[in-house]
Amino acid sequence: MVIIEGKAYYTTADAAKALGVSAKTIRSYIEKGIIPEPPEIQSGLRTFKHFPQDYMGEAKRILENYRRKQVSLKRDKQLSIF
Repeated sequence: MVIIEGKAYYTTADAAKALGVSAKTIRSYIEKGIIPEPPEIQSGLRTFKHFPQDYMGEAKRILENYRRKQVSLKRDKQLSIF
């Protein structure tokens, strides 16, 4: 968490912990378009992504659906082998 002017902003590491994945996985999901690009905040010369509560709720829902779909595809692929 980063605090700027008294307001807390959740970082990629915070989001990763909340979603049960690594920060690298979060960046990969964003890059691949699996979850949407989070909003950015600027502090001095630095601009960084932050993960507000409403974003995290939506990301969790999207990832649950994504994971469910991946499990289903994997199961279908295994069944088609037989």
